[in-house]
Amino acid sequence: MEQKEEKQQLRKRIIEERQQMPAAMRASYSAQACRHLAASERLAQARAIMAFHPFGAELDILPFVQEAMARGQEIWLPLTISSGRRIVPYRYEGPHMLKQGVYGIWEPDPALSVAADLDRLDAVLVPGVAFDRQGGRMGYGGGYYDRFLAGLVRRPLLVGVAFAMQVVDAVPREPHDILLDGLVTESGFIQS
Repeated sequence: MEQKEEKQQLRKRIIEERQQMPAAMRASYSAQACRHLAASERLAQARAIMAFHPFGAELDILPFVQEAMARGQEIWLPLTISSGRRIVPYRYEGPHMLKQGVYGIWEPDPALSVAADLDRLDAVLVPGVAFDRQGGRMGYGGGYYDRFLAGLVRRPLLVGVAFAMQVVDAVPREPHDILLDGLVTESGFIQS
């Protein structure tokens, strides 16, 4: 089986399984994962963290986002620019500054937001479909995060965020894939 086909099958299987997770279980696991994120010393030391707004059946990290903001940390959310398949982070001040983006994901409205200073970025919470314990990540297939991370001058702490059921033995990798430093699930922090 070719890698592209292997990725498509894995992506389809994980997304279907994640969508079948009962809402109460998703909420409980999300709360547990947020506690693990908040307990991370390396994340606690970060001045600026790029997070993401959960979409569909993704793990809900918004409680962690609120806690980090209350601790005085700067939170950024990505704006998706479909032409060029890139993301641009903006400082997140609250839900009033969001709009639905290209894929239906809540994103910063540039008219109400301030573009983030990439030199200040200390950590990135990375969404995805499947992850492995070696730092591998498979996203939704657009390459947005790989492009964004490859373009950074200084590498921040990269932490995947997902449910434990999204962790597989080995994610199919390509040469341009950037490995993560760790992964947080409802079960805890997995160091890569």
